[in-house]
Amino acid sequence: MKKLLLPAVIIVSTLFQAQSSELLSTTWNLKKVIKNNITYDLPQNSEIGAPTLTFTPPPGASGTYVTMDSHFCGTSVWAMIYQMDIHPTNFTFWTYGAGPNETCTLPENVNFANQYYHYFAFNSDNHQYVITSSGNTRNLVLTNNLGDKAFYESGFLATKESEASKTASIKIYPNPVKDSFLEIKGIDHIEWTKIYTAEGKLVQQNSKDSRIDVSGLSKGGYFLEIKSQKGISRHQFIRE
Repeated sequence: MKKLLLPAVIIVSTLFQAQSSELLSTTWNLKKVIKNNITYDLPQNSEIGAPTLTFTPPPGASGTYVTMDSHFCGTSVWAMIYQMDIHPTNFTFWTYGAGPNETCTLPENVNFANQYYHYFAFNSDNHQYVITSSGNTRNLVLTNNLGDKAFYESGFLATKESEASKTASIKIYPNPVKDSFLEIKGIDHIEWTKIYTAEGKLVQQNSKDSRIDVSGLSKGGYFLEIKSQKGISRHQFIRE
């Protein structure tokens, strides 16, 4: 009997390590919240930016705990989680907090921020989580004690070689860009492009044009995100 149980223990341990590793090693992009069976989609505008969720071991923690953090509208949802409280399908906060909306002014942003904060605020120390993959995207769904849900996603490719191959075929120029326009080459059927600051704030969203007007951007470094038939690719550029 022991010989039969040992492989099962190894399999369960391997699945746990893979699932928890994905949870902790990925930057998750917030997409929507479902509260009381009502869906609230993340608004798309520069004020709200591109909120993310991360799980990070702090310096000197010796692997005992991680901190969860999700910046949003000038404040954040945060938590401390002991690693022994992270399981294959759920985790439990040791302590946590959810700040009120402070910097967002647009009504749709204020409303969404309140729904997002409230997802964590009401006795939600325990959360179920499910990670799935669809094409080039990982999906994370959190479910709190009340049955409310928060949805996140993170783009990925199966191998570093495929990521390098996809990125190499897409060119953006000039880089640095001194004039008003940034050109995209090596790609057809662009669905949309987004430009983020180095801090991850969404500052510009464009349609299908491969020629992007960046004259309104301040000098500095930016990330260009391109959605096409090849999936989503991300590129750095400098505005001079």
